Amino acid sequence: LANAKRATHRTYMKPSAIKRLQILGVYRDIDLSTPKEPDRDSFQREKEAQQGIKFDSFRPDDRDREIYECYCELDVLGFEHRYKGKISGLEVPYRVTIDVSSREILSIVRNYNEDDQDLPTARETFVKYTFVPGMGFYDIGLLHILGNTTNAITAAWRELLDAGMYNNFPGFLMADTGARQNTNIFRIPPGGGALVKTNGLPLTQAIMPLPYKEPSGALMNLVTQIADTGMRVGGTAEAAVGEGKADAPVGTTLALIEQATKVLNSVHKRMHTSQAKEFQLLAQCFRENPESFWQRNKRPAYTWDDKTFRQALENYEFVPQADPNTASQSQRLMKIAALKQLAAATPSLYDPIAVDTAALQALGWSNPQQFMVPPASLAEKPPPEMLKAMADIENSKSNAAARMMDSQTRAKEIDAQIAEKQQRLAMEAEKGLAGISETMAQAQNDHRNRLSQERIQLIDLAQDVLQHPENAAMIEPLIKPALDEVYAAPIRSGEQ
Repeated sequence: LANAKRATHRTYMKPSAIKRLQILGVYRDIDLSTPKEPDRDSFQREKEAQQGIKFDSFRPDDRDREIYECYCELDVLGFEHRYKGKISGLEVPYRVTIDVSSREILSIVRNYNEDDQDLPTARETFVKYTFVPGMGFYDIGLLHILGNTTNAITAAWRELLDAGMYNNFPGFLMADTGARQNTNIFRIPPGGGALVKTNGLPLTQAIMPLPYKEPSGALMNLVTQIADTGMRVGGTAEAAVGEGKADAPVGTTLALIEQATKVLNSVHKRMHTSQAKEFQLLAQCFRENPESFWQRNKRPAYTWDDKTFRQALENYEFVPQADPNTASQSQRLMKIAALKQLAAATPSLYDPIAVDTAALQALGWSNPQQFMVPPASLAEKPPPEMLKAMADIENSKSNAAARMMDSQTRAKEIDAQIAEKQQRLAMEAEKGLAGISETMAQAQNDHRNRLSQERIQLIDLAQDVLQHPENAAMIEPLIKPALDEVYAAPIRSGEQ
């Protein structure tokens, strides 16, 4: 519409609304004729019939008045455009309001900014809320995209229902050679019967049912395929997140979700852009008439004046509150989860209070501070004794873990040596039984030596426990499994 020389917006207004605008001086105070009966096309009549609305009125004065708002360019006599003091002949943008019934002009208003006097250009009036961009001003909606698909599925469903009905209640043909039959419509109750005159012919020869088929499986598969195609074309495909393997990779699941919501995300961004544009037009109207912002509010929350309101319009952006890059609550929670993971990986780079505040706000809590501890408690530091005790515990944990790892490594080495010697024993068994006993004795001695070494290491750990009694409860779970393995008997708690 930005390139159209004239665009007309047709609307219907109550006679009382027209009168109010005349009293306020928006429209000319002239007498208007009786409103005519609105001329609606077949689509509008069908839409009204579906909604149960009837616009016809027995009293002509109760009819709505049809109003045309023409956004056009005119060279009005007496208001010619002047450039450097001379009449230029340039057509200036105007908005002309016309009453269709009386063919009277109600108002002529400029359609350009007041500070744009040199070369006035038309102001933007109409804002499109686009589902899918089309070729012209009227874009494409779901009705255009899925209209043929819906009609095909509806026709197929009707055929399936008709096939099922005729298969359960088929028609039939009767022989004309039979006796006179008063009717060929039989209503047989359950468990009842009906008299049919066949003139002696067998009943199977006098009556033949029509060969109606049951609902076709191929047609049912076709309906399913058409529905799937329509869902993909319309961008309403379901994300198969919970289907298939339970151990599906996270990346694959996220890719499925992103693919299913790609069209809807684009629609959400276009809606956000359109609403932001409409807000800018509203802000422009408020700049020209600031008092219209508060004049109808009987209980304003703030005391506004012209200067304060104009300053607010200049200093702040009037935009939608929604995030155009986040179209659903699941995407918002995924972003918060990713932020929490980054903060946990590198805590020195992030403010934990800011991260948790954003997470609580994404979950829907408008006041996240109510769940947090007071700032004074955050400023308090633990006493030095507690810090030293915590450091000692951490050191003891690390030392005990290191010793246990050493003992396990040595035990594995000894087991490997035993296995190697056993293999050699098997090879020497072919040479004679005399060397077997000697080798077994040597293996037993090695096993006793390994047990002795582990007992010595456990005794060293026990001495560390005696020197640091506060670490006994922490080191005991690390010592007991090894003692049970060495002594092949359970070790009671506290036993040296």
